[in-house]
Amino acid sequence: MTDRMAEIRAYNTRQGHILAGRALPSADELLRLMPFYEDSLREDVLEWVKGEIARLERLDPLECRALLPFRGLLNDLEDSNVVGAKLAQRIYMLMLALPEDEHEGRLRCSVYRAALGHRASMIALACNAAAALAASAETSPEPTLVDLTLAWAALGWLAALAADGTFVPLSDHPRPERLEASVDIALWHGRAIVRFLTGEAPPKVLLRQNYRDDAIQHHDVAEYKQWLIRQAGGVVEEGIVADWLGMSPPELRRYTEGGDLIAIDMDGRTVYPAFQLKNPTSVLDVRKILSIMPIGSPWMRLEWFLTPDSVLDGETPWEALCAGRREGVFDCARSHGTD
Repeated sequence: MTDRMAEIRAYNTRQGHILAGRALPSADELLRLMPFYEDSLREDVLEWVKGEIARLERLDPLECRALLPFRGLLNDLEDSNVVGAKLAQRIYMLMLALPEDEHEGRLRCSVYRAALGHRASMIALACNAAAALAASAETSPEPTLVDLTLAWAALGWLAALAADGTFVPLSDHPRPERLEASVDIALWHGRAIVRFLTGEAPPKVLLRQNYRDDAIQHHDVAEYKQWLIRQAGGVVEEGIVADWLGMSPPELRRYTEGGDLIAIDMDGRTVYPAFQLKNPTSVLDVRKILSIMPIGSPWMRLEWFLTPDSVLDGETPWEALCAGRREGVFDCARSHGTD
């Protein structure tokens, strides 16, 4: 395994822990466009504020003055009406109360405000990422994955600024496509630019998954699901799959519920992506992969099989499996999103 492959696996593992609510990202990780805790800005703020309050309360003597702004923001977060610009303003008030040398907290607040659409904070993040990248360029013989993600962030936040309606292009080029949230613009356009310039993509952005109910979120969910289905070769109805495998439909459902096949819901019907039913060997290989894969959502599993992965030299896991690279695919599945 190359160093880059190891870096990517570690990055994906960290992403999985953060999205699942098992780890709070550091401010530096947020600068490099790691996801928020449980994929929620509000939950990330809440977890960070609670942690800071607990830390300050352990100090001797007690830092009462430092506690006040954190407790104030905690109270604000209990009000469901404090969202958007209101939340950005409350975070700014906390940021002003932090000591100037509290770089971690101030950077974190800047990330929150940028994600809430504050343009000056987007500029600050782009500058911070560029400064870190420039320092690395002077001291490192070659770029690391950290450097790629810094470039991703610097260019991504600039793209988010350029996508805003207040930006007036001075050339004939159109604005970048605008997505629902500024952080999504930074994620998708920044990654695309880095890949275009270097030929090497930063790690995949894990699908916006709510780990509490396995609901996939995407700026165009229906279109993305249709794309996945096309990549999978279409879908097969439950009755046909049961006949082909020599099972009754109830037996097939138990087999699927045990994690042996991928089944998805389409308009209230349970259907099976066709790729996994290519032949008996593919059924057995998919069964083994699913048994060791920590991802539980059917759509997430389908996406994993059909998304190119740097660990597999740019092939999708399904392509690598068809090419006979079974052990490499098994290793990739086993490590994806785990320790």
